Amino acid sequence: MLAAIAGPTPMWYATRASGETALVLLSASVILGILTASRQSRPDWPRFAVQSLHRNLSLLVVVFLALHIVTSIIDPFGKLTVLDAVVPFVATYRPLWLGLGVVSIELLVAITATSLLRHHLRWRAWRAIHLLAYASWPIAVVHGIGTGTDTKSWWALLLVTACVASVVGAFAWRLIHAGPQFAWPRYGALAISIATAGGLVAWVVSGPLQPGWAKSAGTPAGLLAGARTGATDPKTLAALPSGLNDRLNGTLVQSPAQVTATMTDTRDPTLRVVVTANTDGSGTVVVSRSGVIVCNSAATIGNTSATAQCGAVIVTVQLSSGAGGAGGSLGGTLTTRPATG
Repeated sequence: MLAAIAGPTPMWYATRASGETALVLLSASVILGILTASRQSRPDWPRFAVQSLHRNLSLLVVVFLALHIVTSIIDPFGKLTVLDAVVPFVATYRPLWLGLGVVSIELLVAITATSLLRHHLRWRAWRAIHLLAYASWPIAVVHGIGTGTDTKSWWALLLVTACVASVVGAFAWRLIHAGPQFAWPRYGALAISIATAGGLVAWVVSGPLQPGWAKSAGTPAGLLAGARTGATDPKTLAALPSGLNDRLNGTLVQSPAQVTATMTDTRDPTLRVVVTANTDGSGTVVVSRSGVIVCNSAATIGNTSATAQCGAVIVTVQLSSGAGGAGGSLGGTLTTRPATG
């Protein structure tokens, strides 16, 4: 119930969808740029058609990036500001990985602006700026992996893998068919590209796919909900005994970023239990007696339960089946057992 209600907000879906779509379109634009640079064409697919499609895709990327930025700011989860969207590495939410996204977007804006002004620029100047696309694309890939909350999803991994494989494959094809001149530099660039792709895979496996990445990536402690496990005095925590099996009554309240269940022990009315489930799947259990906190710990959130360790005991809050929805009455049970039992 808690995990189901504390789902992502509509803005979160819009942010992720626009970001993933922008990555696919950017990858396609880079591939078309590589094909255009090869100066090869076919009767049924002339070079001017490839150039036109490349240009239109680039403009479409900008549209989806604008949507990505706007929805990221509107979504209350990350608490991002307009400043975070234009100045790299100043955000409080995953600053490094979010900052890379800002850098990538600004590079793309420079590329798009100079493309629109191409007839007013010298060819070499335009060409030098346009090559920044090759830098903006890998930066965008790393940003998406490092910042995305759905990086571990099979579909997200498949999408990123397809984009990377397609761009690296197109680049390799371009180097191999570029002619006999500068053979060693070309094959050196090919080797570096393949090694970089391998390094990306190694980083994803050892970093974003590992437990605890949200914290190490720079997610604020308030969003992690429970990073302060054990912050209360151990003597105070001991005030919560094992062996409890008490009924709870309370309410469930939903906000854009979390769902909070606030309940009172029916056997001991001085005992109050607050369970918080966040949109990223994390949560906390806070237990207080007569207004004094005796437990404030990170929790494992299930559909109808929350489990946390409070000092020497394991606390489980089980919501009653058929309990009211968000904003309604709620029932449940509070059970405790020894942490070593």
